[in-house]
Amino acid sequence: MYVSRLLSLMRLLNTNTLKLAEFYADIPRYAILSHTWEKEEVTFQDIQNLETARLKAGFVKVWNACARARDYDFEWIWIDSCCINKESSAELSEAINSMYQYYEDAASTFKDSRWFKRGWTLQELLAPWNVIFLDKDWVRIGTRWTLRDVVSAITSIPVEVFEGQDIDIYSVAQRMSWAASRETTRAEDQAYSLMGMFGVSMPPIYGEGGAKAFMRLQQEIIKISDDRSIFAWVAASSEYDENRGLLAKSPYEFRMSGEVKASESDCIGDRSSYSFGNNGLHIHLPLETAYSSIAVTMYFLHPYSVRPRETVVFLSFYLRKTSRHQYARCYPDQLVFRPTLQPALKNIQELTVRENPIARRSRFTTPRYPVIYHVDLLPSARHFLFTDTISSPAVYFPDPNRVSVQPKPGQPSSYRLTYKTPFTKEAFTIHLWHIGFPYYYALHLGDQPFEEAPFLTDPSPDDGTVVRSDSGAISVHCEMTGRLGDQRLEIDFIDQDSLEIDFWTQTLQRPRSGFIIPSKVDIGDLNGQLIGVYPSDFYMKTFQLEDMAYIPMSPPDGGDTVPPFRILTYKIPGRSPSHVAIGLLGPSSGTPWTELIDYEESVEQVYQSYLNRPRTGKRGLRQTFILSDSFIGGRLIASVQERSSLQLGTHLLHLKWMPPFVVGLQEG
Repeated sequence: MYVSRLLSLMRLLNTNTLKLAEFYADIPRYAILSHTWEKEEVTFQDIQNLETARLKAGFVKVWNACARARDYDFEWIWIDSCCINKESSAELSEAINSMYQYYEDAASTFKDSRWFKRGWTLQELLAPWNVIFLDKDWVRIGTRWTLRDVVSAITSIPVEVFEGQDIDIYSVAQRMSWAASRETTRAEDQAYSLMGMFGVSMPPIYGEGGAKAFMRLQQEIIKISDDRSIFAWVAASSEYDENRGLLAKSPYEFRMSGEVKASESDCIGDRSSYSFGNNGLHIHLPLETAYSSIAVTMYFLHPYSVRPRETVVFLSFYLRKTSRHQYARCYPDQLVFRPTLQPALKNIQELTVRENPIARRSRFTTPRYPVIYHVDLLPSARHFLFTDTISSPAVYFPDPNRVSVQPKPGQPSSYRLTYKTPFTKEAFTIHLWHIGFPYYYALHLGDQPFEEAPFLTDPSPDDGTVVRSDSGAISVHCEMTGRLGDQRLEIDFIDQDSLEIDFWTQTLQRPRSGFIIPSKVDIGDLNGQLIGVYPSDFYMKTFQLEDMAYIPMSPPDGGDTVPPFRILTYKIPGRSPSHVAIGLLGPSSGTPWTELIDYEESVEQVYQSYLNRPRTGKRGLRQTFILSDSFIGGRLIASVQERSSLQLGTHLLHLKWMPPFVVGLQEG
C-alpha cells in the first residue's frame, strides 16, 4: 500500500564539500549561521553548482561560515539562504511555520501501516468527504466506507464516524483517545494535529515542548466546552504518588477513555462553567471526604457503558488540599467507579486546582558522556605562557598552546590555570570548576587563587568575559564544538592601542533621558531627511513608520566639563547638509537647548567647535535660522519642549519650516 504522510525535512550543508543533504530523522549536530541578507546571497539553486555559487558576492559568507564551523568540528551547517528552496511556496511556509511537508511511505500491510499511527493522519482520516486507500503500486484497496469496520478496529474510532456520524457528539475524552497511540516526529505536533478535530486554533510554538503544547490545547478546548470528560484521564502507573493538576500531559493519558461519555452539566446547573485564571483552574466540584486527608471529587459522566445495557456508573478522582482554597490531583493513575452521585451533590464547592508548571528542558543537563575542557591560547595571546604544574592526571598538554582538562565523571573538581609573560611578568588566572555540567569559570589578573569560588554566589556560567590589564585586555570566551563532550575556552589578547579595546571593556550605562527628534522635515514641496547623528549611541532607536528617532542623552553629572550634546545632520534637496545641535544643561533632568548651524564644515568639525563653548541658556530656548537659498526661502525654526505624554526620553525636538509669506506676516 502507498500512503503519503508528513515528515519534517531538514536540509543541511556539508562544511567540507559544500554539498546539500536531506535529513528526515537522526539529524546530526550542526552549526547555524545567523546573518542579515545582502545583495547576491547564495540561494538553494546556486549552491547546486559551486562554480555558479562562487560568482555570487554572498559565497564568501558561506565559505567563511563553513570554515569556522569546521574549525569547531562541525560537519554540517544550516544557512537559510541556501538550505531552503524559497522558490517552493510550500517549503517556505514550512520553514516559517515549522510545519511538516510530506508523509513518508507506509508499511506493507494495511493493519500495520504506519499511516494509522501518525498524529497528523488522524485529521486526514476524519476530515475529507471521501477517502480512498491505495497500495504502493497505486492500486485501490478500498474506501473508508467499504473498509469502515477494518479501519474502526485498527483506530478504535467508532464505526459510526465512518458512516457519517458528526464527531462533535463524542465527548472530549473519547476524541482524545483516538489520538492516544499516535506518534509525531515533533512532540508539539501531538497537540497541534488535534486542533481541527476540536474546532480550536492556537499559534504553533515549536520548541515549547509537547506537554506545554498539549496544555495549551486543553485550555483552548475549555474556552468553548464545559464537557468535564476532559478531566477523565489516567496517568501512567509510575506517577501514582505525584501531585498533578486536572489537565493531561499528552493524548496517551486518554488511552483508557474511549467510552467515557460527555458530562451532564444540568447536575449542578449554572455552576457547571469553569475557567482558567493565573492561579489555576477555577471550578465547582462535588466533594466527599475519603481517608480523612483525601478529598474525593465525584466525577459525573453519563453514562459510562463498559458493556451494553450496564447500569450507569460515575467516575471519581482524588484531590488533595495544598492550601486554603487550592487543590492538586493525587493518585493520578486512578479513576474509580461510583454507583451514584447523590451524596457528593450535597457538597458542591468552588475551588482552584493549580496546574504544575511545565519545566523547560535545561541547557545544562548533566551529560552521560565524558567531558573534556580545552583551554586554547589564540595567536594574539601566545606571548603568555602556561606556568602552573598541576599534579593531576586530568591535565595534559597535546600542544604548547592548549591545556586540556578531563574531570572525573560525577566528581566535583577545581582547577587553577595561570599564564604569565616571560618579560613583564604580567599574569592572569582562570579558575575552572566542574560540578556536573556545565563548568563554571572566572578570570582575574595575577597569579593568586580566589578565596572562595565565585559560582557559590553567582551560579550562572558565562560564555565570555573580558578583563582589562596594564598592557591591554584579556578575553576568554566559550565556544561549543561539534565533538560530543568537547568544550573549548579561547584566550584572546586585545592590545592597549587597539581601537576595539574600549568597545570590549566599556560598560554601557542606560541613559536616563533623551530626545525624540523628527527624521523628516517638510520644506515646502521638498523633504529634509535625517542622515546622521554624531556621536552615535548604542541606545539610539529609529521609528520609520512615524518618521522619528530617539536620541538618548543623560543629564551631566557634577564632574562633567562639557554638558552632553549631539549634532544632527539633515540633508535638504538643493542645498548643503544642515546641522542641528541639541543638548542638556544642568543636573537632574537637565535643561534642554537647541541651535541651528549653517557651517560649511563636516559634522566632526562642528562637534569639535562645540566642545570649547559649552551651552548656556534658559529652558525651552528657541533659536531660528533664515535659509539663504533663494529657491527655498523662508525660515526653519527649531524648538524643544518637555514631554507631555508617554514616550521615550524626556524632551521633544520640533523643526518647522515657515514660507516667506508667513514669515513676513509674523515679522510685520
